[in-house]
Amino acid sequence: MRICLVNGPRFNGRPTRKTSVCLPLASLGAVARRAGHEVVGIDGILIGDPAAIAAQVKAASPDVVGLTTNTNDRLPALATLRLIRRALPHAFIVVGGPHFAYAPVNALTVVKEIDAVVVGEGEDAFLELLERLPDRRAFNEVDGLVFRDPDGQIVRNPPRQTMARLDSLPMPAWDLFDPRQYDLDIATAGPRTLGLMTTRGCPYCCAFCANSLDRRLRFLSPALAIDQVQHLHTTYGIRAFTFFDDAFLASKTHATALCEEILRRGLKITWWCGARAAGLDDDVLALMRRAGCTGITFGVETGTDEVLKAVHKNVTTAQMLEAFAQVARAGFEHIVAFLIVGLPGETPDTLDRTVRFVRQLKAIAGKAWEGDSAIGELPLIYPGTELETLACRDGTFAKDFSWNAPFLEPKRFLPLVNRRYWAVPHYETPTFPLADICHHVKRHYWEELTPGRRRRFALAPVRRALHRLGLY
Repeated sequence: MRICLVNGPRFNGRPTRKTSVCLPLASLGAVARRAGHEVVGIDGILIGDPAAIAAQVKAASPDVVGLTTNTNDRLPALATLRLIRRALPHAFIVVGGPHFAYAPVNALTVVKEIDAVVVGEGEDAFLELLERLPDRRAFNEVDGLVFRDPDGQIVRNPPRQTMARLDSLPMPAWDLFDPRQYDLDIATAGPRTLGLMTTRGCPYCCAFCANSLDRRLRFLSPALAIDQVQHLHTTYGIRAFTFFDDAFLASKTHATALCEEILRRGLKITWWCGARAAGLDDDVLALMRRAGCTGITFGVETGTDEVLKAVHKNVTTAQMLEAFAQVARAGFEHIVAFLIVGLPGETPDTLDRTVRFVRQLKAIAGKAWEGDSAIGELPLIYPGTELETLACRDGTFAKDFSWNAPFLEPKRFLPLVNRRYWAVPHYETPTFPLADICHHVKRHYWEELTPGRRRRFALAPVRRALHRLGLY
């Protein structure tokens, strides 16, 4: 069977190389090949225009099209799906990934071009789907599949258990998406950085994060994980990596073994990872530096313990201060703090304290500090998150709101809103409305902003006027 795996385009429909290989599709392609199928890969992010993507898919003449996207980029991805269906009326179209997995019934209801949605890890479910494709009535045997039956009814099968042994998977099919096409260019790692994962799952439950489908933390054996690093290094010349693991340092044993494997093989690479501030180990940090790790990112989110508690972050500001001190002492070259302004419980007082807290972190990090602003992004609502539940309860969402219908955030001209997130609803806490947050930031923290954000503040009235005239 001929299969075409498609990564949907970015939110603006413009091509960019500032991304990495889509790991789920590379893994899906590898297992499909191992089962004897012919696989073609198309990365819509590199192409941009939905029509051009659909043309390439049509040229591949697939029997099955598999597409993935995230919520930020869903609208051009849906446009791409419709064009693919028009070009290939008889192909079977299945979708998956973080956006569709949390609203599969809505996706099938609204987007008639979709035949099925895979919820959760896709490798086993996708293979079982392919085996049963000649007789669609057997789809009800595939756990984790939501599909439209021959009578047009939407059927949701039981959820699929997460994969117990990641080592059973083949190496991702990197050649489907030539890694040399990408240039993630993360400052903490270096030019032509590629993303990898050595674990799956996250045991934590932050209110703003959609990870409820995969709470069980599982590990790829260190030898197989570094096999991927070595293959990419020797075959494609990749010298810098970022580990996308949600909980890279959750296991001291796993992190230690990865570093020791890099050192044992003598790989001359640089890399970075994300970390939680709780429970960092000085010996592990020192080993990471020796193995080529140059930077660590932290999801700081806020500088107040009450807001951290409200979003179930399960970490304290005291632990964050200590973690930054540990990383600075270990000699890391880059330390990054991600912030979210306006989470549940946010007030003018908590925002003021957060800015003061971030100044403390910056002083501790010294020259390693990579943050260009003490003000973070506004909170986004993603399907499957606690923020979505709160938004439904508080009336933020209209009764007919759909994750798979056109949407533009009404507050999109607020200067703190990144243009990439205009198509994603923003959470608004009753204690500190978004407009008040922006006014407070402009009044008190003008110098804390980057020049780019200051321009967004200054030009916001102009953009609003142009929008009313239909020119922006």
